[in-house]
Amino acid sequence: MSQDIPPGRMAREAGPAVPLDAALDIRLHGTIAAIDAQQWERLRHPGQFCRHDYLLALEQSRIACQFLYATAWREGQLIGAAVATLWSLRLCWWAELKVSTVGTPLNTGLAMMLAGDDGNMGLAGSLIAALEKASVARGARLFVARDFPGPHCCGQASLDLLYRRACLVLQQADFAAFVASHPRGKHIRREIRSLEKAGYTVEIRRASALSLSEAQRLHQLWLQLFHKHRSADQIEVSPAFFASMSRLPHALLLLLRREQRIDAFDLCFILGEELESTYCGVDLARTAKLSVHRAMGYHIVRVAYEAGLRRINFGISNERQKQEMGCQFDGLYARITASPRWLGGPLRYLLRRFVLTPTTADGASQQDSRKVAG
Repeated sequence: MSQDIPPGRMAREAGPAVPLDAALDIRLHGTIAAIDAQQWERLRHPGQFCRHDYLLALEQSRIACQFLYATAWREGQLIGAAVATLWSLRLCWWAELKVSTVGTPLNTGLAMMLAGDDGNMGLAGSLIAALEKASVARGARLFVARDFPGPHCCGQASLDLLYRRACLVLQQADFAAFVASHPRGKHIRREIRSLEKAGYTVEIRRASALSLSEAQRLHQLWLQLFHKHRSADQIEVSPAFFASMSRLPHALLLLLRREQRIDAFDLCFILGEELESTYCGVDLARTAKLSVHRAMGYHIVRVAYEAGLRRINFGISNERQKQEMGCQFDGLYARITASPRWLGGPLRYLLRRFVLTPTTADGASQQDSRKVAG
């Protein structure tokens, strides 16, 4: 599905976009396959998660969301693009809310690309406005323009802190130097050795397709954490998702094995000089007495050093553990609007109750610092 929007029409019909010159053509697409891969990749920054092949693999894995792309063209050249997904947020057993987010429910990081000056607020605003208008037309009650790196970005007003992303800067020469300089160096060695003593080995696989049984096992392990945490803003993925992800050239898998059985995994992606630690799973029963998450986290650090990377994005959970590791925390901001506008008040309560629990600098919960535009 691809829908062309006549030049100049966006500023009149799709919200607070800055008027753009008549030569600009903004289009909507329902699949990344409709967009030329070479032009897309020329526009994308190497550190952005939204690779063309990654998004195509996401679509083909049939995850529980609908994709929407807004692209801006001038004289046949792609000069701007943004990605959104529509998905259902289960608030409780009887209530669901259709939500559209810039980005995907599976990633952090701004899924927007602009040619030339990143401060092109008119173009950024028009792409966001196009996605918001199309999302509302498809039944979305909430539209979340998220993962902006600061409170005042891309001409978006009233941005709120959405969550904090943990990032580890790799400053030492290698992993041995990292451990030697770390205040918890002895604990790191002990936690890694605890897996070895329990008979575990860590297999590293890069761009290596999983077998059907391996993909099914990773899905089983992921489901254990999925059901344990019961986060309202998670969506379920299938075994096909892990099979699709493993085939990507920038995919990196850490498989924790004992007696040939996979009992934990981490699925990461190499993005420029950064390693993104995105998905994980663990057999909670077989590894109950081991610090698997911490030990696997340090194996991720080791692998990143061996690959010559400079930074690791550990995502948005387990802040205390990541703080002990030495991570820095980057605030990511969002503008959240309701449709129709009068729903902003009721949804504010529901979001604070079920989803939006902001964190302060020390990781404590704080319930009153987010807002939904009414």
